[in-house]
Amino acid sequence: MIRFERPRRKSSGPNIVPLIDVIFFLLIFFMVFYNVSSTPLGMDVELPQAVTGAPQNGQTFEVSVRADGSFYVAGRKVSGPELRAQVQQSLLSNPDLFVIVKADKQARYEHVVNCLDHIRAVGGHKLGLAVEQSS
Repeated sequence: MIRFERPRRKSSGPNIVPLIDVIFFLLIFFMVFYNVSSTPLGMDVELPQAVTGAPQNGQTFEVSVRADGSFYVAGRKVSGPELRAQVQQSLLSNPDLFVIVKADKQARYEHVVNCLDHIRAVGGHKLGLAVEQSS
């Protein structure tokens, strides 16, 4: 019996198919989460309109006050003491922080004042009320 030798294959190098799979997965992952992170967090509140409103530059901390008097920070409902703690923590990292209160136009005045009291109690003295620019 004659034995034939098979021609030896040259090594084609490392297999890069798993690397391409991982890169493709990372590409999809970042595309999805870029869209999620680019949408602003917060609660939808119906802001009152004003002609004299001006946009704020720099780092801001936003608090939403709903019509029922509840407070929201970054889309999460917080109590008064939690609001104080979050504002205080943010002020420790940036003393020049500007706090913007987004109060629903149906929110009672006492709820807005209550929110302002919580903010000022921990040293938040740079405050503003968010409004919708009217034409």
